Amino acid sequence: MITEELYQSLLHDLESAITFENQGEMNRSRVIARQVAGKAIRILFSQLHLETPHSLTPYQYLLDVQNYPDLFAPIQHEIKALTRRVNTDFSFPQNINLVEATQNILLFVKEFEE
Repeated sequence: MITEELYQSLLHDLESAITFENQGEMNRSRVIARQVAGKAIRILFSQLHLETPHSLTPYQYLLDVQNYPDLFAPIQHEIKALTRRVNTDFSFPQNINLVEATQNILLFVKEFEE
């Protein structure tokens, strides 16, 4: 549903998350992965003309996906991973790969058909 150019731009943005992850900066990697996924969801929402406030952040778009469970069923696992809260020590209770989750969301948005 998005152009190849826009898809590649989002993948390029995700490269920063991969770089930070490789450098051991997991917090920064998580933030960027969430931002990229939220941007992709925002694009899809816009193209589907879904009712949302215009002032949502990319993270809030990830939360808003829960209002459309049937539409976003194929990526619910990825959405849950990206919206999961970290522990008090900023770690996840389990090993979750947010970069991979974001890649799956980008692919879903790219291939989405109404």
